Amino acid sequence: MTRPPDGPTGDQFPVFEEDPYRYLVDLRRYGDHVAIDLGGIPTVVVYDLDSIHRVFADKLEHIGLPAALGRLRHATGSGLLTNYDWATWSPRRRHLVKPLGARAVGHFHARMIRIIDETLASWPVGRRFDLYPEVRFLALRIVADLLFTEDLTTEATRVIERAVDEIHAWAEADPSNADIDTEPESFRTAIDDLYRFIAGVVNRRDPADPGHDMVGVLLGAAADPGVPLDATGVCDEAVTLILAGHETVTATISFALDLVGRHPATACTDARHIVDETLRMFPPVHMTTKAVTADLDIGGFTIPAGWEILIPEYVIFRDPHNFDLPDEFRPDRWADESRLHLERRAYFPFLTGPKFCIGSHFALMEATEVVGRFMDRYRHRMLDPEPPRGRPFALTFAPDRPLPCELEHR
Repeated sequence: MTRPPDGPTGDQFPVFEEDPYRYLVDLRRYGDHVAIDLGGIPTVVVYDLDSIHRVFADKLEHIGLPAALGRLRHATGSGLLTNYDWATWSPRRRHLVKPLGARAVGHFHARMIRIIDETLASWPVGRRFDLYPEVRFLALRIVADLLFTEDLTTEATRVIERAVDEIHAWAEADPSNADIDTEPESFRTAIDDLYRFIAGVVNRRDPADPGHDMVGVLLGAAADPGVPLDATGVCDEAVTLILAGHETVTATISFALDLVGRHPATACTDARHIVDETLRMFPPVHMTTKAVTADLDIGGFTIPAGWEILIPEYVIFRDPHNFDLPDEFRPDRWADESRLHLERRAYFPFLTGPKFCIGSHFALMEATEVVGRFMDRYRHRMLDPEPPRGRPFALTFAPDRPLPCELEHR
């Protein structure tokens, strides 16, 4: 293992930019590990499942922050999403993973259901409206309640929403632009307002009883001398949870409702199966990139430090070797009795290994409840004959167009 793999020569970014999905499908003709120049960044695209899981399993010994996420540090600081320093990242993660685990998230279930039912009841019936912003506001209410609960006000919600908009607008602008240092004034203002709001919440909390929402959990972790987490770190983690727990769920629910609206026969399918199938077809993290910080041996090759690795989830999740009828919306494939081939190792919408998404259980509960309760309440049809695609350079693989919809009561 002494060299990187082979691949096409020359800067591939112009071709990649035209149609990333088709490019990454076609690139596989070079093999399961393909070296390319992606806008001046030497990159290995990895399709081999053993190599992918080897990359995910790395305990930040060879893997670091990729260039594509560099701008996010201006918003999330040392939060788990952009933190690749094991000494600070690992103890923080241990404290945060338990309250968001499969058993613990049940604590938030009743409040989540109340928010979902109240919001769904306010959606317009019998007239055209755009589904996406309605779903987005619902997801924002849920994640904000998870974090702040009693401190949440209408103005606080506006502050959070403005910051999320600015983060996405800046981080997704001009993907070939390597300048990650010049912040737009509107971005800095929105982020400062968000941190000011979070700091105010933190300062009002009683250190002896910081509360049972996620800010309370963060403050409890900060009180542990074994966890490197100060007041700024608490704010960083809160912003990270907002960012990671808002747009990803918004995209999943929006695509799920669009898919069911176009395939009405699936409306009686188990809501969790609908969510799983949506995550397969439109994974919120559609491409994972990792910086190689120390030479990494995978698949019979050595990836040198300074290179990056790209894992194309939305190609792997639609590979016919991994899933029968990969381009068809078939929620029934997730049923125990299904005869459709399903390669479990080829399905990792929340990643795996140390960087596995700590909010996955909460996100799955939220998406499943919204989809299921929507289906119980409404019949719907999508009014645009052209189905949405994912925005290829978005931080989250969100719909690339509005989702005009019409509802009727069941």
